[in-house]
Amino acid sequence: MRNRFLACLCLFIIIASSAMATKITLWTWYDGTFGAIFKQLVKEDFVAKTGIEVEILSVPIPDMVNKLILSYLGGTAPDVVELYTNQVVELGVRGALMNLREFKDYTNVTDGLYPNYLKQLMYGNSTFGLPCEISWPWMYVRQDLFNDMGLAIPQTWDEFKMVSSKLKARNLGTYYDHTGDAGTLTASKYLALVYQRGTDIYTPDGKGSNLASPECIAAFKDFCSLYKDHGLLVEDPIITTFASGQTPISVMQAWYYYVFENTAPQITGKWTVAEIPGTKQKDGTINHSSNSNGLAWSVVRSTKNPDAAWQFMKWLSSPAFTEKFSRTLYESTDKARIYFATKGFLDKASFPDDHRKIAQRALQACSAPTAIVGGYVADRYIDFAFTKVYLQNADPEASIRQAAKDSNDEIQRKLKEFARFINKL
Repeated sequence: MRNRFLACLCLFIIIASSAMATKITLWTWYDGTFGAIFKQLVKEDFVAKTGIEVEILSVPIPDMVNKLILSYLGGTAPDVVELYTNQVVELGVRGALMNLREFKDYTNVTDGLYPNYLKQLMYGNSTFGLPCEISWPWMYVRQDLFNDMGLAIPQTWDEFKMVSSKLKARNLGTYYDHTGDAGTLTASKYLALVYQRGTDIYTPDGKGSNLASPECIAAFKDFCSLYKDHGLLVEDPIITTFASGQTPISVMQAWYYYVFENTAPQITGKWTVAEIPGTKQKDGTINHSSNSNGLAWSVVRSTKNPDAAWQFMKWLSSPAFTEKFSRTLYESTDKARIYFATKGFLDKASFPDDHRKIAQRALQACSAPTAIVGGYVADRYIDFAFTKVYLQNADPEASIRQAAKDSNDEIQRKLKEFARFINKL
Protein backbone atom coordinates (compact mmCIF):
# COMPACT_ATOMS: atom_id res chain seq x y z
CA MET A 1 0.00 0.00 0.00
CA ARG A 2 2.80 2.37 1.00
CA ASN A 3 4.75 1.64 -2.20
CA ARG A 4 1.65 2.25 -4.28
CA PHE A 5 1.10 5.56 -2.51
CA LEU A 6 4.69 6.64 -3.16
CA ALA A 7 4.42 5.65 -6.79
CA CYS A 8 1.23 7.67 -7.20
CA LEU A 9 2.84 10.63 -5.44
CA CYS A 10 5.86 10.53 -7.73
CA LEU A 11 3.62 10.33 -10.79
CA PHE A 12 1.61 13.30 -9.55
CA ILE A 13 4.77 15.35 -9.00
CA ILE A 14 6.04 14.53 -12.48
CA ILE A 15 2.73 15.46 -14.10
CA ALA A 16 2.43 18.62 -12.01
CA SER A 17 5.99 19.67 -12.83
CA SER A 18 5.37 19.09 -16.52
CA ALA A 19 2.19 21.12 -16.41
CA MET A 20 3.97 23.95 -14.60
CA ALA A 21 6.97 23.99 -16.96
CA THR A 22 7.48 27.45 -18.45
CA LYS A 23 7.04 27.65 -22.20
CA ILE A 24 7.62 30.54 -24.58
CA THR A 25 7.14 30.95 -28.30
CA LEU A 26 9.63 32.48 -30.72
CA TRP A 27 9.01 33.76 -34.24
CA THR A 28 12.14 33.81 -36.38
CA TRP A 29 13.06 33.81 -40.05
CA TYR A 30 15.39 30.82 -39.60
CA ASP A 31 14.21 27.93 -41.77
CA GLY A 32 15.65 24.97 -43.62
CA THR A 33 19.21 24.08 -42.60
CA PHE A 34 19.57 27.30 -40.62
CA GLY A 35 16.35 26.54 -38.75
CA ALA A 36 17.30 22.95 -38.00
CA ILE A 37 20.67 23.94 -36.52
CA PHE A 38 19.09 26.81 -34.59
CA LYS A 39 16.43 24.55 -33.05
CA GLN A 40 19.04 21.97 -32.11
CA LEU A 41 21.16 24.55 -30.28
CA VAL A 42 18.12 25.95 -28.45
CA LYS A 43 17.12 22.48 -27.32
CA GLU A 44 20.58 21.25 -26.34
CA ASP A 45 21.96 24.44 -24.81
CA PHE A 46 19.12 26.65 -23.60
CA VAL A 47 16.23 24.31 -22.84
CA ALA A 48 18.45 21.63 -21.28
CA LYS A 49 20.09 24.15 -18.93
CA THR A 50 17.08 26.30 -17.98
CA GLY A 51 14.11 23.97 -18.29
CA ILE A 52 12.28 26.66 -20.25
CA GLU A 53 10.55 25.13 -23.26
CA VAL A 54 10.78 27.10 -26.52
CA GLU A 55 8.37 26.65 -29.40
CA ILE A 56 10.04 27.96 -32.55
CA LEU A 57 7.96 29.01 -35.54
CA SER A 58 9.47 30.14 -38.83
CA VAL A 59 7.90 33.25 -40.38
CA PRO A 60 9.22 34.93 -43.55
CA ILE A 61 10.83 38.17 -42.43
CA PRO A 62 8.90 40.37 -44.94
CA ASP A 63 5.63 39.09 -43.43
CA MET A 64 6.70 39.36 -39.79
CA VAL A 65 5.24 42.77 -38.89
CA ASN A 66 1.81 42.23 -40.41
CA LYS A 67 1.49 38.79 -38.84
CA LEU A 68 2.69 40.13 -35.48
CA ILE A 69 0.15 42.97 -35.45
CA LEU A 70 -2.72 40.61 -36.31
CA SER A 71 -1.64 38.04 -33.71
CA TYR A 72 -1.15 40.76 -31.07
CA LEU A 73 -4.66 42.08 -31.64
CA GLY A 74 -6.01 38.52 -31.61
CA GLY A 75 -4.22 37.55 -28.40
CA THR A 76 -2.01 34.91 -30.02
CA ALA A 77 1.27 36.81 -30.33
CA PRO A 78 4.62 35.11 -29.64
CA ASP A 79 6.74 35.92 -26.60
CA VAL A 80 9.88 36.77 -28.57
CA VAL A 81 10.04 37.95 -32.17
CA GLU A 82 12.76 38.69 -34.73
CA LEU A 83 12.31 41.97 -36.65
CA TYR A 84 14.13 44.30 -39.00
CA THR A 85 15.79 46.96 -36.86
CA ASN A 86 13.93 49.82 -38.58
CA GLN A 87 10.58 48.29 -37.53
CA VAL A 88 11.30 47.94 -33.83
CA VAL A 89 10.73 51.48 -32.54
CA GLU A 90 7.50 51.90 -34.53
CA LEU A 91 6.06 48.82 -32.81
CA GLY A 92 7.64 49.60 -29.45
CA VAL A 93 6.23 53.12 -29.24
CA ARG A 94 2.77 51.75 -30.03
CA GLY A 95 3.05 49.49 -27.00
CA ALA A 96 3.48 46.17 -28.82
CA LEU A 97 7.02 45.54 -27.50
CA MET A 98 8.48 45.66 -24.01
CA ASN A 99 10.93 48.31 -22.90
CA LEU A 100 13.92 46.12 -22.10
CA ARG A 101 15.20 48.66 -19.57
CA GLU A 102 12.54 47.26 -17.23
CA PHE A 103 14.84 44.30 -16.63
CA LYS A 104 17.36 44.92 -13.86
CA ASP A 105 20.34 43.42 -15.69
CA TYR A 106 19.64 45.29 -18.94
CA THR A 107 22.96 47.14 -18.95
CA ASN A 108 24.89 43.95 -18.23
CA VAL A 109 23.53 42.57 -21.50
CA THR A 110 23.88 45.69 -23.65
CA ASP A 111 27.44 46.28 -22.46
CA GLY A 112 28.32 43.11 -24.38
CA LEU A 113 26.88 44.40 -27.67
CA TYR A 114 28.20 46.89 -30.22
CA PRO A 115 26.58 50.20 -29.18
CA ASN A 116 26.30 51.50 -32.75
CA TYR A 117 23.72 48.78 -33.45
CA LEU A 118 21.60 49.67 -30.41
CA LYS A 119 20.93 53.24 -31.55
CA GLN A 120 18.11 52.36 -33.94
CA LEU A 121 16.32 50.30 -31.26
CA MET A 122 16.04 53.16 -28.76
CA TYR A 123 13.50 55.94 -28.39
CA GLY A 124 13.60 58.38 -25.50
CA ASN A 125 14.40 56.36 -22.38
CA SER A 126 13.22 53.09 -23.88
CA THR A 127 14.97 50.26 -25.69
CA PHE A 128 12.68 47.90 -27.57
CA GLY A 129 15.08 45.28 -28.90
CA LEU A 130 18.53 43.74 -28.88
CA PRO A 131 20.49 43.61 -32.14
CA CYS A 132 21.09 40.07 -33.36
CA GLU A 133 22.19 39.45 -36.94
CA ILE A 134 24.09 42.35 -38.44
CA SER A 135 25.90 43.15 -41.63
CA TRP A 136 27.97 45.98 -43.02
CA PRO A 137 28.73 47.29 -46.51
CA TRP A 138 32.16 46.96 -48.04
CA MET A 139 33.62 46.74 -51.52
CA TYR A 140 34.06 43.55 -53.51
CA VAL A 141 36.78 43.92 -56.12
CA ARG A 142 38.00 41.62 -58.89
CA GLN A 143 41.64 42.20 -58.05
CA ASP A 144 42.85 40.21 -61.07
CA LEU A 145 40.97 42.43 -63.52
CA PHE A 146 41.96 45.62 -61.71
CA ASN A 147 45.60 44.55 -61.97
CA ASP A 148 45.20 43.86 -65.69
CA MET A 149 43.64 47.30 -66.23
CA GLY A 150 46.12 49.11 -63.99
CA LEU A 151 43.39 50.30 -61.62
CA ALA A 152 43.85 50.87 -57.88
CA ILE A 153 41.14 50.04 -55.38
CA PRO A 154 39.39 53.36 -54.63
CA GLN A 155 39.63 54.78 -51.14
CA THR A 156 37.25 57.76 -51.54
CA TRP A 157 34.01 58.39 -53.41
CA ASP A 158 35.88 60.70 -55.79
CA GLU A 159 38.23 57.85 -56.66
CA PHE A 160 35.24 55.51 -56.90
CA LYS A 161 33.65 57.88 -59.45
CA MET A 162 36.83 57.92 -61.55
CA VAL A 163 37.05 54.12 -61.49
CA SER A 164 33.41 53.86 -62.48
CA SER A 165 33.92 56.23 -65.43
CA LYS A 166 36.97 54.28 -66.62
CA LEU A 167 35.09 50.99 -66.37
CA LYS A 168 32.11 52.44 -68.22
CA ALA A 169 34.45 53.42 -71.07
CA ARG A 170 35.28 49.71 -71.32
CA ASN A 171 31.58 48.74 -71.20
CA LEU A 172 32.04 47.40 -67.67
CA GLY A 173 29.82 48.17 -64.71
CA THR A 174 30.04 49.49 -61.15
CA TYR A 175 27.34 48.65 -58.63
CA TYR A 176 26.20 49.85 -55.18
CA ASP A 177 23.53 47.93 -53.30
CA HIS A 178 22.06 47.61 -49.82
CA THR A 179 19.81 45.09 -48.12
CA GLY A 180 16.50 45.92 -46.48
CA ASP A 181 12.98 47.15 -47.11
CA ALA A 182 12.48 48.01 -50.80
CA GLY A 183 11.14 51.47 -50.00
CA THR A 184 14.19 52.51 -48.01
CA LEU A 185 17.06 51.17 -50.13
CA THR A 186 17.98 54.59 -51.53
CA ALA A 187 18.06 56.08 -48.03
CA SER A 188 20.21 53.18 -46.82
CA LYS A 189 22.83 53.84 -49.50
CA TYR A 190 22.68 57.63 -49.21
CA LEU A 191 23.25 57.47 -45.44
CA ALA A 192 26.90 56.50 -45.82
CA LEU A 193 27.68 59.80 -47.53
CA VAL A 194 25.70 61.63 -44.83
CA TYR A 195 27.51 59.97 -41.93
CA GLN A 196 30.86 60.68 -43.54
CA ARG A 197 29.96 64.37 -43.25
CA GLY A 198 29.32 64.01 -39.54
CA THR A 199 25.55 64.34 -39.53
CA ASP A 200 22.27 62.40 -39.84
CA ILE A 201 19.10 62.64 -41.93
CA TYR A 202 17.05 63.33 -38.79
CA THR A 203 17.54 65.82 -35.98
CA PRO A 204 19.15 64.48 -32.77
CA ASP A 205 15.89 64.83 -30.83
CA GLY A 206 14.10 62.61 -33.36
CA LYS A 207 11.45 65.25 -34.04
CA GLY A 208 12.34 66.51 -37.49
CA SER A 209 14.13 66.04 -40.78
CA ASN A 210 17.70 67.20 -41.28
CA LEU A 211 17.70 66.70 -45.07
CA ALA A 212 17.78 70.44 -45.79
CA SER A 213 21.08 70.90 -43.92
CA PRO A 214 24.11 71.89 -46.04
CA GLU A 215 25.79 68.57 -45.25
CA CYS A 216 22.81 66.45 -46.32
CA ILE A 217 22.31 68.49 -49.49
CA ALA A 218 26.00 68.08 -50.42
CA ALA A 219 25.79 64.35 -49.71
CA PHE A 220 22.69 63.98 -51.91
CA LYS A 221 24.33 65.83 -54.79
CA ASP A 222 27.33 63.52 -54.54
CA PHE A 223 25.08 60.48 -54.32
CA CYS A 224 23.10 61.45 -57.43
CA SER A 225 26.34 62.23 -59.28
CA LEU A 226 27.45 58.62 -58.86
CA TYR A 227 24.59 57.54 -61.09
CA LYS A 228 23.98 60.55 -63.34
CA ASP A 229 27.57 61.52 -64.13
CA HIS A 230 29.64 58.39 -63.54
CA GLY A 231 27.46 55.53 -64.70
CA LEU A 232 26.76 53.46 -61.58
CA LEU A 233 24.24 50.75 -62.34
CA VAL A 234 20.83 51.07 -60.68
CA GLU A 235 20.20 47.33 -61.05
CA ASP A 236 22.55 44.47 -61.76
CA PRO A 237 22.49 40.64 -61.48
CA ILE A 238 25.70 40.98 -59.50
CA ILE A 239 26.09 37.31 -58.59
CA THR A 240 26.70 36.47 -62.24
CA THR A 241 28.28 39.71 -63.43
CA PHE A 242 30.90 39.77 -60.68
CA ALA A 243 31.95 36.24 -61.57
CA SER A 244 32.04 37.01 -65.29
CA GLY A 245 33.94 40.24 -64.73
CA GLN A 246 31.23 42.39 -66.31
CA THR A 247 30.85 44.23 -62.98
CA PRO A 248 34.29 43.96 -61.37
CA ILE A 249 33.60 46.25 -58.41
CA SER A 250 30.57 46.65 -56.15
CA VAL A 251 29.65 48.01 -52.73
CA MET A 252 27.39 45.49 -51.00
CA GLN A 253 26.60 43.83 -47.70
CA ALA A 254 29.05 41.49 -45.99
CA TRP A 255 26.84 38.42 -46.45
CA TYR A 256 27.66 38.43 -50.17
CA TYR A 257 31.07 37.08 -49.18
CA TYR A 258 29.48 33.69 -48.64
CA VAL A 259 27.48 34.00 -51.86
CA PHE A 260 30.55 34.61 -54.02
CA GLU A 261 32.48 31.83 -52.30
CA ASN A 262 29.80 29.31 -53.18
CA THR A 263 28.43 30.49 -56.50
CA ALA A 264 31.72 31.41 -58.16
CA PRO A 265 34.46 28.94 -57.14
CA GLN A 266 36.14 29.63 -60.50
CA ILE A 267 37.28 33.07 -59.27
CA THR A 268 38.59 31.93 -55.88
CA GLY A 269 41.72 33.93 -55.10
CA LYS A 270 40.92 36.48 -57.80
CA TRP A 271 38.79 38.84 -55.72
CA THR A 272 39.22 40.74 -52.49
CA VAL A 273 37.35 43.13 -50.19
CA ALA A 274 37.98 46.68 -49.01
CA GLU A 275 36.25 49.29 -46.86
CA ILE A 276 33.40 51.29 -48.36
CA PRO A 277 34.65 54.44 -50.16
CA GLY A 278 35.07 57.34 -47.78
CA THR A 279 35.02 61.13 -47.68
CA LYS A 280 38.23 63.08 -47.12
CA GLN A 281 38.16 65.27 -44.02
CA LYS A 282 39.78 68.66 -43.45
CA ASP A 283 42.70 67.03 -41.63
CA GLY A 284 43.37 64.73 -44.58
CA THR A 285 41.98 61.57 -43.00
CA ILE A 286 39.30 59.54 -44.76
CA ASN A 287 35.98 58.88 -43.03
CA HIS A 288 34.67 55.43 -44.02
CA SER A 289 31.48 55.59 -41.94
CA SER A 290 28.60 53.59 -43.35
CA ASN A 291 25.02 52.67 -42.70
CA SER A 292 24.11 49.23 -41.49
CA ASN A 293 20.81 47.72 -40.58
CA GLY A 294 20.07 44.20 -39.47
CA LEU A 295 17.73 42.18 -37.31
CA ALA A 296 16.73 42.43 -33.67
CA TRP A 297 15.18 40.26 -30.97
CA SER A 298 12.25 41.82 -29.11
CA VAL A 299 9.96 40.74 -26.27
CA VAL A 300 6.30 41.16 -27.15
CA ARG A 301 4.40 43.18 -24.54
CA SER A 302 1.59 40.61 -24.25
CA THR A 303 3.90 37.83 -23.04
CA LYS A 304 2.80 36.01 -19.90
CA ASN A 305 6.38 34.96 -19.19
CA PRO A 306 8.52 38.10 -19.47
CA ASP A 307 11.32 36.79 -17.26
CA ALA A 308 11.62 33.59 -19.29
CA ALA A 309 11.52 35.57 -22.53
CA TRP A 310 14.26 37.88 -21.22
CA GLN A 311 16.36 34.92 -20.12
CA PHE A 312 16.07 33.54 -23.65
CA MET A 313 16.97 36.93 -25.15
CA LYS A 314 20.10 37.11 -23.02
CA TRP A 315 21.16 33.67 -24.20
CA LEU A 316 20.53 34.63 -27.84
CA SER A 317 22.82 37.65 -27.38
CA SER A 318 25.59 35.75 -25.62
CA PRO A 319 28.94 34.73 -27.13
CA ALA A 320 28.09 31.14 -26.15
CA PHE A 321 25.22 31.12 -28.65
CA THR A 322 26.41 33.49 -31.38
CA GLU A 323 29.84 31.90 -31.74
CA LYS A 324 28.54 28.33 -31.67
CA PHE A 325 25.68 29.03 -34.08
CA SER A 326 27.88 30.76 -36.64
CA ARG A 327 30.62 28.14 -36.35
CA THR A 328 28.16 25.25 -36.69
CA LEU A 329 26.56 26.85 -39.75
CA TYR A 330 29.95 27.39 -41.35
CA GLU A 331 31.02 23.80 -40.73
CA SER A 332 27.69 22.14 -41.53
CA THR A 333 26.90 24.00 -44.75
CA ASP A 334 28.85 25.38 -47.69
CA LYS A 335 30.64 27.93 -45.50
CA ALA A 336 27.48 29.85 -44.62
CA ARG A 337 28.43 33.07 -42.82
CA ILE A 338 26.25 35.12 -40.51
CA TYR A 339 27.39 37.88 -38.18
CA PHE A 340 26.15 39.04 -34.80
CA ALA A 341 26.29 42.23 -32.71
CA THR A 342 28.11 40.52 -29.82
CA LYS A 343 31.35 42.35 -29.06
CA GLY A 344 34.43 40.51 -30.21
CA PHE A 345 32.41 38.28 -32.54
CA LEU A 346 34.62 39.00 -35.55
CA ASP A 347 37.76 38.05 -33.63
CA LYS A 348 36.80 34.41 -34.18
CA ALA A 349 34.97 34.72 -37.50
CA SER A 350 36.04 32.43 -40.33
CA PHE A 351 37.81 35.05 -42.46
CA PRO A 352 41.36 35.16 -43.79
CA ASP A 353 43.37 37.39 -41.46
CA ASP A 354 43.59 40.34 -43.87
CA HIS A 355 39.85 40.26 -44.56
CA ARG A 356 39.05 39.95 -40.86
CA LYS A 357 40.95 43.18 -40.15
CA ILE A 358 39.00 44.98 -42.87
CA ALA A 359 35.75 43.58 -41.48
CA GLN A 360 36.61 44.80 -37.98
CA ARG A 361 37.33 48.32 -39.23
CA ALA A 362 34.16 48.34 -41.33
CA LEU A 363 32.07 47.16 -38.40
CA GLN A 364 33.47 49.82 -36.08
CA ALA A 365 32.67 52.48 -38.70
CA CYS A 366 29.01 51.45 -38.99
CA SER A 367 26.26 53.61 -37.61
CA ALA A 368 22.47 53.65 -37.63
CA PRO A 369 19.98 56.45 -38.19
CA THR A 370 18.27 58.16 -35.29
CA ALA A 371 15.10 56.25 -34.48
CA ILE A 372 12.01 58.37 -35.04
CA VAL A 373 8.31 57.69 -35.32
CA GLY A 374 7.33 57.88 -38.96
CA GLY A 375 10.87 57.25 -40.15
CA TYR A 376 9.81 54.07 -41.91
CA VAL A 377 7.64 56.22 -44.20
CA ALA A 378 9.78 59.37 -44.21
CA ASP A 379 12.77 57.45 -45.59
CA ARG A 380 10.80 56.87 -48.77
CA TYR A 381 10.82 60.54 -49.66
CA ILE A 382 14.56 60.20 -50.26
CA ASP A 383 13.78 57.47 -52.77
CA PHE A 384 11.20 59.73 -54.43
CA ALA A 385 13.77 62.54 -54.64
CA PHE A 386 16.39 60.31 -56.23
CA THR A 387 13.89 58.92 -58.75
CA LYS A 388 13.01 62.47 -59.86
CA VAL A 389 16.69 63.30 -60.35
CA TYR A 390 17.58 60.07 -62.11
CA LEU A 391 14.55 59.66 -64.36
CA GLN A 392 13.29 63.23 -64.78
CA ASN A 393 16.55 65.20 -64.60
CA ALA A 394 15.22 67.19 -61.67
CA ASP A 395 17.57 69.46 -59.74
CA PRO A 396 19.15 67.45 -56.84
CA GLU A 397 19.06 70.31 -54.33
CA ALA A 398 15.44 71.21 -55.07
CA SER A 399 14.48 67.52 -54.88
CA ILE A 400 16.12 66.86 -51.53
CA ARG A 401 14.70 70.10 -50.09
CA GLN A 402 11.24 68.92 -51.10
CA ALA A 403 12.00 65.55 -49.49
CA ALA A 404 13.01 67.40 -46.33
CA LYS A 405 9.67 69.23 -46.24
CA ASP A 406 7.65 66.08 -46.97
CA SER A 407 9.62 64.07 -44.41
CA ASN A 408 9.18 66.73 -41.77
CA ASP A 409 5.44 66.92 -42.44
CA GLU A 410 5.20 63.15 -42.12
CA ILE A 411 7.16 63.13 -38.85
CA GLN A 412 4.97 65.87 -37.35
CA ARG A 413 1.82 63.94 -38.28
CA LYS A 414 3.21 60.81 -36.66
CA LEU A 415 4.27 62.67 -33.53
CA LYS A 416 0.68 63.86 -33.09
CA GLU A 417 -0.73 60.42 -33.89
CA PHE A 418 1.64 58.72 -31.45
CA ALA A 419 1.51 61.41 -28.75
CA ARG A 420 -0.64 59.32 -26.41
CA PHE A 421 1.95 56.55 -26.58
CA ILE A 422 5.05 58.74 -26.47
CA ASN A 423 3.84 60.59 -23.38
CA LYS A 424 3.78 57.29 -21.49
CA LEU A 425 7.39 56.40 -22.24
